[in-house]
Amino acid sequence: MNLKMQRSTFSYKIVNPDRYGFITHLGILFISIYLLSQSLATFEPMYRTILLIAGYSVIILLITSYILKRETFFEKMKTISIVYSIIMAAIFLTYSMSRIVVTIDNKGLETILNENMELAKLIYFSVCYAQPIILPVPEIVTVVAGSAALGPFTAFILGFMGAVLGILTMFYLSRTFGMKLVQRLVNEKQLDQYHRFVKKNETWILILLFIVPVLPDEIICVGAGVSGVIVKRFVIIAVLGKLLTTFSLAYSLRLTELF
Repeated sequence: MNLKMQRSTFSYKIVNPDRYGFITHLGILFISIYLLSQSLATFEPMYRTILLIAGYSVIILLITSYILKRETFFEKMKTISIVYSIIMAAIFLTYSMSRIVVTIDNKGLETILNENMELAKLIYFSVCYAQPIILPVPEIVTVVAGSAALGPFTAFILGFMGAVLGILTMFYLSRTFGMKLVQRLVNEKQLDQYHRFVKKNETWILILLFIVPVLPDEIICVGAGVSGVIVKRFVIIAVLGKLLTTFSLAYSLRLTELF
């Protein structure tokens, strides 16, 4: 009796991970294909067709290898499905960020927030979060627009939280993945410029760089991440710097009215 129970438990532990892995990878592939076919409407038709064919081929091969219980081939297809999904996610993210930048340039962030007041706080927070990572929009543009649409206090709180979280995310990514990824994400000349700035007096230079917009925040985060800055020191500097800049920008309209 006990032997039968042990055997059934052992078989349960072997079968279920494959089943869950199969369902998970299949679900991720379908989501990737959906994003490609529905969300990327203006994507080049020829490239979209090629990527769709590749995605459906991966799904068919994944299902076939699972049904036939070809474990080695199934593991390879899981790896391929992960790579395909990462590529689709990168394309979707790049496409989405490009549309956001174009929309902000054409309509202005303040107009976008006023036209979508139900989601305005979420949109503003998301823009502030993405700014130090992948969104090339100056902080003065986003925070001042948020202040005009949402009020200075809301713009300050959400802008500060979003900016700090974005900075810490970018710092963590650069610290984790190192220089190889960094050289692909950022401009090498700007990165060299950062290293020259911080060589002599790292703490004070970091504070000044966060307050005075000499370099984009993503360059500062990446430079600090790969140059071995102490994490605790960097977090304190980032929080204090963004506290000052976000507060001053959020209340700049009020100050302008007063003076």
